[in-house]
Amino acid sequence: MRILDRYLIREMFLTWGAVTLVLLVIMVGNVLARSLSKVTEGSVTPDVLLTLVGIQSINLLVTLIPLGLYIGILLALGRLYRDNEMSVMYACGVGWRDIFRPTVIVGLTGVLLITLLTVFASPWSARLEQQIKADLREKAGVSFLSAGKFIEFSGGETVFFTQNITAAGTQFNRVFMLRERHDKPAVDVARVANYQFDPVTGDEYLVFTDGETTVGTPGESDYAITRFKRQGVLRPRSDVSELRLKTKSMSFKQLLASGGLREKAEFQWRLSIPLAALILAILAVPLSYTSPREGRFAKIAFAIIIYIPYANLLVLCRKWIASGALPSWVGLWPVHMLMLVLIAYLLTRRLGWHWISRSTT
Repeated sequence: MRILDRYLIREMFLTWGAVTLVLLVIMVGNVLARSLSKVTEGSVTPDVLLTLVGIQSINLLVTLIPLGLYIGILLALGRLYRDNEMSVMYACGVGWRDIFRPTVIVGLTGVLLITLLTVFASPWSARLEQQIKADLREKAGVSFLSAGKFIEFSGGETVFFTQNITAAGTQFNRVFMLRERHDKPAVDVARVANYQFDPVTGDEYLVFTDGETTVGTPGESDYAITRFKRQGVLRPRSDVSELRLKTKSMSFKQLLASGGLREKAEFQWRLSIPLAALILAILAVPLSYTSPREGRFAKIAFAIIIYIPYANLLVLCRKWIASGALPSWVGLWPVHMLMLVLIAYLLTRRLGWHWISRSTT
């Protein structure tokens, strides 16, 4: 490998890594903030918080690596134009093929990383996330409860409130619970509630003491009030069908074996992401051209304007395939073809119609 190639590859790798790291830190910060809000709401326990953030970080890399590669190559080559290094290279006989060669090497490295993520890491992390969330649903509800806060369960169908909790964490004082009973809202109010677990059946109960239950639809006169000394409420079990693998959790083999539209859309998506990374890397070469007066970041806004429709069209076509509006054999290839046409147009505008032959001389 020539010294020039090593120099260009090093510049691209360093800038790509820096851009990807900055984007990842920003996105992980947003994920962490959302996860912390779920902890305060009681839908996620603190012991699995960092695990879920790490899992979602793996999924973020699938989209951040192509974007970081795109911006990184753009900035690296833009700096060479700004410092007149590219002008010196052209004066020494360096052609466009000499610029594309290291770019393709860096782009193929990105393709390899994204392929490893989409084939192995991303489905594995999706299955792990699904399992963790299923375990959280099956976990004792008492671990989510917090004094002085309204905690929702089962997607908001059950709401629980307690004024304070004993040190053991199994007795709740001054409790309120809203739930469904006979297809009508039921409100339980009690002085004390105790958590009980049946090790034989695995059932979980809340046993209310000294309270009353009101059953009826708000605003209607048809309601019933029942006062009780002791009353037990069984915690409903999660539906086993919820544990079925989602499309993003499936392997390539499972996606191919399934004939569903959602699976076909997911398969097309996993093929398209590595290809999109290589196309973006090549697109960054003609976009990176800037005059010395324009500065290193002159083309960033234009590059983002191109990237956003490209990414959105890929997502849109994926949804169309999943819904049946777009045939699966068409896939996401038309979007990639549009980007290749754009690359050819930019090179033609920059070098003229004979850029292919001139780049090989």
